Amino acid sequence: MSERLSVPEPFRIPRPLTAAEVDTLHAIADVLVPAAGDDPAATSDPDFDAALKTALNARSDAFDAITAVLEELHGSDAAKVEQSLRTMHAERSEVFQALSAVVAGAWLLSPQVTKRIGYPGQGRFPAAFDDAANELSSGILDPVLERGSVFTPAPREKS
Repeated sequence: MSERLSVPEPFRIPRPLTAAEVDTLHAIADVLVPAAGDDPAATSDPDFDAALKTALNARSDAFDAITAVLEELHGSDAAKVEQSLRTMHAERSEVFQALSAVVAGAWLLSPQVTKRIGYPGQGRFPAAFDDAANELSSGILDPVLERGSVFTPAPREKS
């Protein structure tokens, strides 16, 4: 057993995508995040493919479903891809959710995109010193304090 107390094992896809799967995923991405006005399509971003690997790893639980969709849609034109995605959204929403999360996640990982949409990114924003006192004095925790402790520790495994 690993001694990774607070850091879980990283998610990993079981294999890299084939060139055909990447091409099909690009076609899907450009339907889900098309060029509009001054904003380019998802795959126009030079960092998209690297971000795609990260997003796929994050949804490695859905890898088989995603690659099955890529096989179904391989060689399809944009109109067929769009219609298939609409049908998938209506009939297989869990697959559509995973696929669209990978595409949108990869797109949002791009520094150019986050700058364009004004997203500052994640950061450490510690609470001010008196925030805790202000929250306590607002009464927000009164029901919890009145209820009392309900914590029940889990039994420890014997070594």
